[in-house]
Amino acid sequence: MTVASPQRRVDVALPDAVPVAELLPALLRNAGEGLADDGQEHGGWVLRRVDGQLVDPARSLAAQELRDGEVLHLVARQDDWPELDYDDVVDAIAGSARATSPDWGPAATRRTGVGVACAALLLALGLAVTGPDHALAGVAALCLAVVALAGGVVLARLASDAEAGTALAVVAMVSAAAGGGLVGLGEQPLSALGPAQVLTAAVALVLVSLVGVVGVAGRTQYPVGGVVVGVLGTVAALLARAGSVDGVDAAAVVAVLVVVLAPLAPLLSLRLGKLPVPALPATTEDLLADPPPVGRARVEARVRRTDELLTGMLGGGAAAAVLATPVLLTSGRTSALWLVGLVAAVSLLRARFFPAARHRLPLLLGGLLPALALGVAAAALPGPWVLAGAVPALVVVAGLAVAAGLVFRHRAPGPYLGRVADVLDVVLVLAVVPVACAVLGLYGYVRGLYG
Repeated sequence: MTVASPQRRVDVALPDAVPVAELLPALLRNAGEGLADDGQEHGGWVLRRVDGQLVDPARSLAAQELRDGEVLHLVARQDDWPELDYDDVVDAIAGSARATSPDWGPAATRRTGVGVACAALLLALGLAVTGPDHALAGVAALCLAVVALAGGVVLARLASDAEAGTALAVVAMVSAAAGGGLVGLGEQPLSALGPAQVLTAAVALVLVSLVGVVGVAGRTQYPVGGVVVGVLGTVAALLARAGSVDGVDAAAVVAVLVVVLAPLAPLLSLRLGKLPVPALPATTEDLLADPPPVGRARVEARVRRTDELLTGMLGGGAAAAVLATPVLLTSGRTSALWLVGLVAAVSLLRARFFPAARHRLPLLLGGLLPALALGVAAAALPGPWVLAGAVPALVVVAGLAVAAGLVFRHRAPGPYLGRVADVLDVVLVLAVVPVACAVLGLYGYVRGLYG
């Protein structure tokens, strides 16, 4: 493409996958003498298109749809570039319409087809589950899981479409969990679901998710999340089948495990993703020696895999906590309500440690959804308590949320507020264990031992 500077015009070949900010120093050296020094006087240089649109320095040329042969203007940042005036109203309307709503392309057609296929499979699953014979419905759901998983592997491996393969793998995971839970019910109602059915559903979910991780091998955060949910469900079902705890106690154990094991997710994802880390020098020779070269493509692949593993672990833990919430809230135990509130608060506080949206969002949802369910459960309180306690508390929470969103969109929280959040996080985590012991009835058991 052509770059027009105040001194000359140069034709250059630029990589389309590199941020523009990394290209500007080389452009300044080739576009004229002393341009870098001149930029210090007027605030720096920017690239603009012919119509004056600013080229974002943080994004690549390909991301901004800059094509071969285009002309870019290297101008001072403070220069005013007037917008183009249209002498044709129809042309102005067409340009505005294209900028407002992009055209329907092949990618949209592909996503629509995959979405319709997933919706049809989920509808088939729903029709199978509503049948009178739950054992037959479970077998049908398991067969549907096999079909969806096979389709996902074929799309990912043969058609090189990991996105479509992942969507079908998610449908297979849902079908496997539903089929595993229903296959042992027979003609009993859904209310007869017990630890045995939950164990079968969890094991089926783990198996299908593992096949999805290996077979699809793309966007693995979803099957990894399924593995986490399945493993935690298996632990809860085994505890309940042992006869020492009931369903509420098992749900409390799952909530505690999510809180305790969540800090291990980053380290575990680094290990499983095999992310290369620099070796610390042990001798002077090691300190002076040049490090061995590492292939960029290899590092990028491992970084992507590590990121997907971390996202899946956080999402799976949040999903397990959300699934345990209804069991705890409907138990009628006050300690269970406190446990739900503590787990939700810990999840919300820990979200601040993850700057990436894909990592922070599962933690926010894992805290907001149980908190919302806890607020709905407040409707069961006596009328005066609802009006005098729950309603004002929710109004205060809404006001604080709006204020935080308006204030912290411009600046990050200060170190003092961060320190307060750290202390509060530690206090809440320490409070989770004794409250969980109250849910499990350990205090009453100990009192019974000593009369």
